[in-house]
Amino acid sequence: MAIGNVKAGYMGIADIDGQKIRCTEFSVNPKQEPLFYDHIVGLRDSTPDVDGGVFQGKADIGALNAQKIIWRPGVKTFQGGMSFPLTDLSGASLFNYARTGSNFILSFQYDCNEIGRTYSFCKINSYTFSVSAGDICNVQVDIMAIECVEQIIESVYEEVEKLVTWDDVKLDALGTPASSFTFTINNNCKPIYTAGVNEERKLSPAKIRVGMQEITGSMTFYNKERDLSFMDSITDPTTISLAAGPLETELNVIFKPIEISGRSGPVLSTLAFVGVDHALGDDQ
Repeated sequence: MAIGNVKAGYMGIADIDGQKIRCTEFSVNPKQEPLFYDHIVGLRDSTPDVDGGVFQGKADIGALNAQKIIWRPGVKTFQGGMSFPLTDLSGASLFNYARTGSNFILSFQYDCNEIGRTYSFCKINSYTFSVSAGDICNVQVDIMAIECVEQIIESVYEEVEKLVTWDDVKLDALGTPASSFTFTINNNCKPIYTAGVNEERKLSPAKIRVGMQEITGSMTFYNKERDLSFMDSITDPTTISLAAGPLETELNVIFKPIEISGRSGPVLSTLAFVGVDHALGDDQ
């Protein structure tokens, strides 16, 4: 059996503020679960078959109380992941939305057909940047949205883009040559539901609230001489300067104590950090 119209490579193109992003993964979909009230229904009437069908002096008659008869529909959101390689034309706008927690509109065209979706009132729940020596820069984003409209989107994109690779990354942290670097912005987003809008919004949230922003990450570096003198000031805030194509930022962090392990081959040490103060700076 032959399968026609097979398309390899990128699965679709996202459009954010007119900036086109070729995605390797996109799974922002509706999320809604029915909620059941088993504490009201209670346990089943049937009892276990113990000692020949008698349990605590009562025979197991096999009667079962119908379950999940008290329920309600759950709230509805649109949530999921989006992954893409960083290029010289894409990625900066999403980072800024992650930094500020602002709303944005996302349109996505699936490569498999002409169907597309437009998501409104989007917020970035988490944003992860990662790169390793000799590799390309990758971005993974978790998105939450309130509304979605399915429509035909014609978004053919043929711009030539250069992937941002390790040699394009400028990383200034402790003056140590790194072999990999990753950081995550976690906005701890939470849907907010209010009275008076359920009928109109059909159980969609009134807004999405950004919680306490957290910055975490780690860097791996060559540590042949096991020089850990910088650990003397491990509790002092340190600024990591990062430039990777269109993404430029400074991370104000505190490094966590390092773990030393014995191994064969090159000595690599992983230094974890957590953001402090205005972790992403004030002037971005």
